[in-house]
Amino acid sequence: MFAKAPIPGRVKTRLAEELGAVGAAEVYRQIGRQVVTRLSGGAYRMVIYFDPPGSEPEIEAWLGDLEHEHLQQPPGDLGSRLTQGFRWGFAEGRSVCVVGTDIPGLDRQPVEEAFATLSRPGGPDLVVGPALDGGYYLLGLRRPAPELFRDIPWSTEGVLDATMAQARRLGLTVHSLSALGDVDRREDLPKEFRSRLQ
Repeated sequence: MFAKAPIPGRVKTRLAEELGAVGAAEVYRQIGRQVVTRLSGGAYRMVIYFDPPGSEPEIEAWLGDLEHEHLQQPPGDLGSRLTQGFRWGFAEGRSVCVVGTDIPGLDRQPVEEAFATLSRPGGPDLVVGPALDGGYYLLGLRRPAPELFRDIPWSTEGVLDATMAQARRLGLTVHSLSALGDVDRREDLPKEFRSRLQ
C-alpha cells in the first residue's frame, strides 16, 4: 500500500489549492486511515510502503495501531519506486498488488478479487483497477515486469493508457476491475468529508 506521511504541503497538493495545505493533509489523513482500516485483516500480507524517507514516526502515529508492516520507499520517480516495491514483493510472495491510500471507495473486495484472479491457473498476468482521473488505484502482477513502469507520464491523466499500451507491447494479458475515484479536487470528496469542511 503506497502511503505518504500526512504532512501539510507534502500530500494532496492539488487539493491544497482549494483547502490549504493543512486541510488537504487532514483529508488525506482521514481517507488514508479509512482505507487502511478497511483493507486490514484480509487474506493477504499488507505492507505500508511509505514516503518520504525518515517519516516512519509520522506513519506510526497515524496508522500504528493497525496490523501491517512498514517498508520505506526508495528514492526515484514513481516508476522506480513501483519497480522496487514489486521486486521486494516477489521476493516475499507469489503475486503482488499495489494500492493507493487516497481512494475513499476502496475496500477489500477488489484487492481480494485481484489476488484470486492472479492465482487462477491460466489467469491474466496483470490486474488493474482504473481510477477515474486516468490513473489506477490497484495494479497486480503474477510475475515481475519492470518494463511496465518505463516511459510512463506519471501524475497525468495518461498514466493508465500508457501503462496499458506498455502491457500490450510486453504481451501481458490484462484483467480490469471496476473503476473507482480518487481525491484530487474538493468535488471528488465523498459527502461525509465535504460536510466536515462546511
